[in-house]
Amino acid sequence: MSIYDLFGNKNDTFDKDKWAAKKKAERENAYTLIETTSAAMAENGEVFRQYLDVQSQFDRYSVSNAILISAQMPTATRLKSFAEWKKAGVYVNRNAARIMILEPGKEYTREDGSTGVSYNAKAVYDISQTSAKQTVPEEPDMRNLVSALIDASPVSFQIAEDLEGMTAYYDSEQDVIFLQDGLGEMQLFTGMSKEIAAAIYDYRHGESRDASSFQAYCVAYMLSKRYGMDVSDFQFEQVSEELKGLDPQALKGKLNLMRDVLTEIQMDMQKTLHKEKNKTARDKEQAR
Repeated sequence: MSIYDLFGNKNDTFDKDKWAAKKKAERENAYTLIETTSAAMAENGEVFRQYLDVQSQFDRYSVSNAILISAQMPTATRLKSFAEWKKAGVYVNRNAARIMILEPGKEYTREDGSTGVSYNAKAVYDISQTSAKQTVPEEPDMRNLVSALIDASPVSFQIAEDLEGMTAYYDSEQDVIFLQDGLGEMQLFTGMSKEIAAAIYDYRHGESRDASSFQAYCVAYMLSKRYGMDVSDFQFEQVSEELKGLDPQALKGKLNLMRDVLTEIQMDMQKTLHKEKNKTARDKEQAR
């Protein structure tokens, strides 16, 4: 008796063409969803905010995948494939709806000689669709978060007594961010976030504070959302005029740059927060 008898009927054959057609359809459906959602984002402030919420949660995901997630399950917090959840000892709920994203496949050579990357549709599931227990996020330590933001800034800070109603202001001529004296912790965080983003747009990408105002505002929103700040004061009822009318590719270009700025700030913040976490752990160990 062969060990393959354990698998039952051998008569069913794998239809390679049918499988390839299915994967192609899934990939094309994903691209179509990206285009339709991008068009809606450029016109509808709430749809745009929904994308920002997802990108803030999944800051390492591409813009395309953040758009796909926002269109399918904007409340998602942690995604894995069926096999990845199973490997972690977690079971996906019966009849859980698939969330389709795109993952890089093989490289190929275009007709002009340049190298391209093919993408494959991949089904993932959110933790809310599984047997895993969801943890409650810890309350943010505002002192540590503000300290991390300071380290992420390409320019220095100065306290000002009167900024004429503004919480913070990046002055490119003096290479400094002015902060209004007497701000609450969350006001300080959101104000710093926007002006740090504006400084990075200026320093790294040659866009003035005025030119990058809306994008920096979006980065501040995503950072605030990520770290548990009150974001009720952020307004997206109307999408910025500079986004309206953009085709999906042009919109994605702006969103990609926005994500790059977010990632730069996030990476620098995480270095500081990681050091502080290790220091706290050492202090507790020494106190025993």
